Amino acid sequence: MQQAAAAGRQHVTEWSERHSAPHFQTDVWFVVTDENGMETRVPACRAVLSINSVFIQNLPAGDEETEVRIDRTICTDAITVVYFLWLNYPCFTRKVDALNGQELEFIAHSPFDGLVDEVLDETIGYDERQTAELCLAIAKLAKFADFMCAAGTIERLVDIFERIFNVVPDGKKTKYLYMASFALDDVDSRDRRTTGVRQGSSFVEEFPACFLSMNEAERERIADHVVPMFDAFLKGCPCQLPRNTHTGHYDSHVNIPDNVRRPAERSLSRLADITTFLLDFYEKARSGPA
Repeated sequence: MQQAAAAGRQHVTEWSERHSAPHFQTDVWFVVTDENGMETRVPACRAVLSINSVFIQNLPAGDEETEVRIDRTICTDAITVVYFLWLNYPCFTRKVDALNGQELEFIAHSPFDGLVDEVLDETIGYDERQTAELCLAIAKLAKFADFMCAAGTIERLVDIFERIFNVVPDGKKTKYLYMASFALDDVDSRDRRTTGVRQGSSFVEEFPACFLSMNEAERERIADHVVPMFDAFLKGCPCQLPRNTHTGHYDSHVNIPDNVRRPAERSLSRLADITTFLLDFYEKARSGPA
């Protein structure tokens, strides 16, 4: 993640230098305070952002520049703001028409789309580091886009994430993929998934290990999704040892004697009951007193 952070700082510097130039209209400044209290000002154009952002549309009218201070509960990374601007600024490029040789202007991919293309590039194959970095960026972007009341941007992020999710192999899911999925569930106005639990066993089965790899702050961000995910995980766990339907054995290699199998199955059942109780206790503790 250090490499991504360094690249992010460079992107912020390049954006700020370019859009502070006289030929760019800049009348909105986003002020982001990082975890160390350092402020970064990111320039933008109100007219451009008002196309997709209800928040910008509702800013008081005036000829003077507007400063928007972002609360640290919303965003602490200036690169998240720059990514949002990348997704909302039109990008143009010029190409020569092969038929008549005339130069034409086309809408091009945004730099953020370029990051997505790198992750989805089939010639490179699955890159866990790049995918994790992009998922973390999407998780942060979802919260900022919700703050900006930019429904179109959120829908675009959902579509991007679906494409990423579909290329992640089973057994390779990371905590950042779950963080992105849940962050989008929290802000997606289409309400396609109300609990964050996706269909497919691998999404549920790989969650506990990813949850354990999260730090306390990361777990708090996804807290509303923890119980539904573990509940789905428990419902998918058999309380009996699996039996091979062809041989009648409880293992594909060894037939487990009844005096071993029955105590094991009782232990599995008790473990499921205890875990269900703890999940219920966790959920009630989070909801607070009635």
